[in-house]
Amino acid sequence: MLGGRVYKFVWVDGKPPRYWTICAIALLLFALGWLTLAHFFLRFGLTHPDAMHSSSRVFDDKVYYFPAAVLWLHDYGLFVVMVWMFVLALIMAFHRRMVPRT
Repeated sequence: MLGGRVYKFVWVDGKPPRYWTICAIALLLFALGWLTLAHFFLRFGLTHPDAMHSSSRVFDDKVYYFPAAVLWLHDYGLFVVMVWMFVLALIMAFHRRMVPRT
């Protein structure tokens, strides 16, 4: 095969570890929830603060109050997803081995 790799990478036990699979599924669920939050973000905001909606943001010259967890997830969700993907890639790098292509 011209230009192809001589070796391929396979999991050490033939399949990914169970914890890696669970982390990957949890990552997909978290990313789906984060994208859903990004789409419906303004619906979580109120124009008047209360005990739950304590953090503020300005959109369209109005002040909206959000729950602190929702605002944190909106601000740092991409960072959490990228770190999670990096950890999964790091596990893949150390739990796979190189074998000759047949």
